[in-house]
Formats: sequence, structure tokens, C-alpha cells
Amino acid sequence: MAGEQLYQTRKRILPYLFAVLGAVVAVNLVGSFTVRIAPLEIALDVKVGLPGYTLVRIPPIGSITAKTHYYQPLQVLLTLTNIDLDQLRSVAFAADLDAQAALVQYFSSRINQVIGMAILKLLAISGIGGLLGVYLLGRRRWVDLLTGFLTGSLIVLLMVTAVYFGYNLQAFANPKYQGIIEAAPWMLGLIQEGLVRVDELGEQIQSLAANLYAVFNQIDNLESVGMLTADVTVLHVSDIHNHPVAFDFMTQVVNTFPIDLVIDTGDLTDWGTPLEAEIVQRIEELGVTYLFVSGNHEAPDVVERLAQTQNVMLLDLNPVEVLGLQIAGIPDPSAGNHSPQSVSTTELNQIAVQINELFRDQNHGIDIFAVHNYRIAGQIEPGIFPVIVFGHNHLQTLNQVEGTVYVNAGTTGAAGIRGIQSSQNIPFSLSLLHFVYDHDLDDYVLAAVDSIQVQTLQQSFSLERTFISYPGRNQEVNVENDSEESD
Repeated sequence: MAGEQLYQTRKRILPYLFAVLGAVVAVNLVGSFTVRIAPLEIALDVKVGLPGYTLVRIPPIGSITAKTHYYQPLQVLLTLTNIDLDQLRSVAFAADLDAQAALVQYFSSRINQVIGMAILKLLAISGIGGLLGVYLLGRRRWVDLLTGFLTGSLIVLLMVTAVYFGYNLQAFANPKYQGIIEAAPWMLGLIQEGLVRVDELGEQIQSLAANLYAVFNQIDNLESVGMLTADVTVLHVSDIHNHPVAFDFMTQVVNTFPIDLVIDTGDLTDWGTPLEAEIVQRIEELGVTYLFVSGNHEAPDVVERLAQTQNVMLLDLNPVEVLGLQIAGIPDPSAGNHSPQSVSTTELNQIAVQINELFRDQNHGIDIFAVHNYRIAGQIEPGIFPVIVFGHNHLQTLNQVEGTVYVNAGTTGAAGIRGIQSSQNIPFSLSLLHFVYDHDLDDYVLAAVDSIQVQTLQQSFSLERTFISYPGRNQEVNVENDSEESD
């Protein structure tokens, strides 16, 4: 009698157990599908398992994992599979308020639609899995099959409901990073902290830069220095790091000083993505010849975009002549891949040795040599090049060693987002190189360097002019400094 009761109990329970098992297997095997939220295409993969979490994969830079729901037995995996760059540009650079409001409304409604469709598909998959589980048990009656379908759908519906009501978006504030993206936890901080301060800094820098040249002319202490008459004036910038305010500053300098050309020693962007490469539009708007040597934060997509820009010239070891100046450079070895990680010190030392060996005994005639990393620049032997320009460490410096002037522009973008979030005040900085034609030497020589810094927190700027002397020049001018600060 007891055996008969146990048999009947198992007979009633087994279909439900097989339905649940079938639903779980079906979801884990085929619970993935593609969703599109223009301009993004995302592969959504749902697995039944513990602990619950959300994993966001962004090839090729890595993944972000957040414990958004720990006890609910569903694992949500999102993989970015495609981006429509044209649509992304229109979204990212939408300036009209109505357009922005429409985009917000679109994304809100579209996300709700995608979630609804995903839930329906999961219920269908789990229902079919439950039906197959009952079928494999040997139950063929339509009532049993329908019961299996409904049981499979119900169990997954309960899981989804538990995830929905227990989902914690705040978990993304403390995620786990894997891959290249592990080096950039500030990406989420950009959304939380950076955007408000960017607008404030933009207004502040524009105001300061607009008055820079006028104040320089009016300072009594600079009368002895005077406005230097140069034959060619070069604007040296570096380490913009995708900071739009840097171009506001540069534009004002180009419009007020007699700038003939710009040399950028790299790190225009942060990650070298095609979207970041759109900042190249600001270079086109400058309207002057723009010479560029890539830094470790560049990538092939950015370099390609620069190469397609009319007023941009990419520097390499073959010198180019611009306004009588012979200019060459060497790209950073890290610019050939998508990782911003700089190469080892040993590799940098080897590059410096190669430069010394290549140009030491040559009558190359190069006036300016550009390189991104200060570690390479500092190991190039004095006397090989008259002027070496560089950056990377975000510290503006100027040194003359024997016959070579080493110019570090610092960071024209104030270190980008890292500068905005830093507790230290990192200034916007750039350098002006004034060249004059020396008839006795029959060549252009560097006469003076203006080192300009804009302090954002103190709301002040400083300009320091350093005169340069070279052996063999007629002018008996020693290296001297004149500086001025203004609030």
C-alpha cells in the first residue's frame, strides 16, 4: 500500500520536475538572442545559475561585472557586437535640446520594449523546454504537454520577476573590471562627476584665454622684453586627452598670436576609439598646418582619421619642410595597438639609442624633432637636433643642454578626465616657439619660448618667456626668463 502511494506521488511530481529541468536546460542552451537599441547591437545571453550577476562585455577592451542580483538564480550577459558609428555620432554630438529630449524618450521606450520582448522570448524558450522535458518522460497527452509548457514558463517567470524587483543598478558603482578596461575605472566616474565640471571649466578657460594676449601687452614689467618679432611661430601642444576645453584654449591662442603651425606630441585621445576620433573636427577648425606624432593613447583608428584630415601631417623619421623648418619625429610604439599601456622602459631606451645612432653623424638639417614620451626625449644626445619637443608626463618644462633645447608642453588638456577628478590642480599648458632667420647661419634658430599655463582653480594664468642663445649667433643674448602671472 505504501509502495503504491509512493509510486502515485512520483507519477504526479516527475512531470513537474522534468518540466523544470527541461526549462533550465533550454534557457542555458538557447537563451541567447540579439537585441538592437540603435545605434547599438547587443547579444543578450541568459543563464540559470548562482550567484546572479550582470556581465557587460565590450570587445576588445574587456568586461564589467556587477553583483546586481546575488540570490536570484539568473546570470545576465550582455555583449556589444556592433555599433552604427554614423548613428552614434548623431547621438553623441546632438546639441539641440529638443533632439536630446527626443533621444532620451526614444531610449527609455526602446529599452522597455527590448526588456518586454526578451522576457517573452525567455518564457517561450523555457515553455518549450518544459514541454520537451515532459515528452522525454514519456507523457504524450496534450494535457501533460501543456502542463509541462506552463510549468517551464512559470518557473522562469518567477526567476525573472525576482531579478526585476531585486535588481540593483547601484552595483555598477563598484564593479569588477577585466581586460584593458581594468585600467579605466574612471569611465563610470565620468558620468557621475565629470560632465558638470566640464561646462564650468569651459567657460572659465575661454574667459581667461580671451584676455591672455591683451594682458601680456599691457604689463609694464614686460616692456623690456617687448613683443618678439619672429619669422615663424610654432604652437606646441601635447596630451589633450580628449578634453574639448583644450581646443577652446588653442583656438583663442591661434586667433590672437601669430601662429604659423602647430606641433602636437600625442595623446590626443584616451582610448583611441573611432568615436573619440571625432575630436579631429576641432583640428580642422583651427585652420593652420597641424603636425602630429602619436602617443601611447592613440590607436590605428585615430591615426587613420588624422591621416584623412586636410591640414594634418603625420610625422615620422623622414623630415618634412614647413615654412622653411625641417621637422621630423617618431610615433610612440604603443600607437599600433588598442591598449594605452606604454611600452617598457627598456624598449623606450632602445628607441632613443636607435635615434642617436641614426642621426648622430648625419648632416640631416632637422630643426625640430618631435616625440611623445619624455623618457625617449631625455636620452636623445644634445647637439643632434637643435630643438626636441615632447610630452607624456603632464609637466611643462624647458631645458637647454649644450646645443639642444628640450621643450615639454605639459598637458594642453589638463590631463583630461583624470585632471578633472584629481585632487591636485593640473593646469592647461602649451608652449610657443619663436624662430628667427639667422642670415649668418643661413638657417632658422629658436629665439625664445613662451611657456603658458592656465590654472583653473586659482582662476589665473602665467606666461614665462625664455630667450635662447646659440653658439655662433650674432646676438649676444643670454638665456633669461621673464614671467608674469595674472588673476
